[in-house]
Amino acid sequence: MYETLLFRNFPNVLLLSLQLPKYSRLDIDHSLEELRALTYSLGAVVCDALVQQRDQPHPAFFFGKGKLGQIKDLIHKHSISLLITDGQLSPKQAQNLEKSLHKPVLDRTQLILEIFGRNARTREAKLQIELAQSEYLLPRLLGMWKHLDRERGGIGVSRGTGEKQIEKDRQILRRKIANLKEDLKRVDRERTNQKKRRSSCLNVSLVGYTNAGKSTIMNTLTNSELLVENKLFATLDSTTRLLEEESRPKILLSDTVGFIKNLPHELVASFHSTLETLRDADLLLHVVDVGAEPEEHIKTTLAVLDEIQAVGIPKILVFNKTDQLNLLEQAILRRNYPEAVFISAIQGNVVELRQEIANFFERRMQTVQVLLDYKHTRRLAEIYEWSRVNKIDYREEGIFLELTSIPSNLKHLRHHLPEASFEQIELTLPN
Repeated sequence: MYETLLFRNFPNVLLLSLQLPKYSRLDIDHSLEELRALTYSLGAVVCDALVQQRDQPHPAFFFGKGKLGQIKDLIHKHSISLLITDGQLSPKQAQNLEKSLHKPVLDRTQLILEIFGRNARTREAKLQIELAQSEYLLPRLLGMWKHLDRERGGIGVSRGTGEKQIEKDRQILRRKIANLKEDLKRVDRERTNQKKRRSSCLNVSLVGYTNAGKSTIMNTLTNSELLVENKLFATLDSTTRLLEEESRPKILLSDTVGFIKNLPHELVASFHSTLETLRDADLLLHVVDVGAEPEEHIKTTLAVLDEIQAVGIPKILVFNKTDQLNLLEQAILRRNYPEAVFISAIQGNVVELRQEIANFFERRMQTVQVLLDYKHTRRLAEIYEWSRVNKIDYREEGIFLELTSIPSNLKHLRHHLPEASFEQIELTLPN
């Protein structure tokens, strides 16, 4: 089974990248910088980086054979203990590189799986990571047991020991994958039940590139104490907190796993249930780090939202960490993104964002008048849960209420209060 590596055993790392014709050197440099940050997240030290230009990856070694000598020189020079490639290797390429360079090799996908495995804390996150790791490992079993094979001759001889071991491991791994999927289905059912209990609430989700400051925003807006680290993928678990104690309907804010360029498909598939939090949201707060390639990060986040079918959900663009910009830089960014909200969550400057969230829902609210018979007074608690009661008047003919809520909540009340009469009135928005 694929286990999380202990990076303290691999202190010195060499990064390797292939520059294909469709990528500029600037693209490669940005990607390598991100790979360096990912490596740092696991406590390793990047000693050097090497880039080779090729029209296409070498089918056997990913890099050209001539480049392997240069890589060996760097391994000797820096006492390199681990190689990491900025691209996904085929099983054959990984095996050939390790055999030729006599060092363990990870690709970008494995590195991200390592980080997720290290940071997973809840049972659900651990199940999701284990599933992603198992699905990644399954096609890569070939060759792991070849040392058990012996030369055999003749026609019709039985398979070698290594081949038998590979098939046995495949069966074990397939059963494990099936069991993990069943476990996650049970977790998903629990999440669905929890969602039903919160169905009266308005749901806001934080979304964006990893390390954009989503957890800091969550803490500042909700007075929480979630883990905040200046590392990629410090947050993996979806966490939900009450945004406004007095608001009706209640507004819930959820923090979710951050995105990254070339997020492994195994992770997107495994985090299906967690990412459903985004699809169920009424509003997304798209958080962007102003100091880290905003345009590229926006594009990446929108691409992942499209992949999980959440791109159509209303969004507020939130530029965070404005304390890192001077006034001129802020002015340029505000001109380019006039619809965005600019905050510094670490300084507690989120008043404008809080107001934007409130205004978003207020603009979508409807106000109705309801006459409720006294024999249904037990329904008042449900009315207060699903709407904001502006007025209540106990009249001879019944209880008169003026309610404000989003259309879906009012529809719920109409369905559950068939005896009551509803009349919609014009809503006057505050200035």
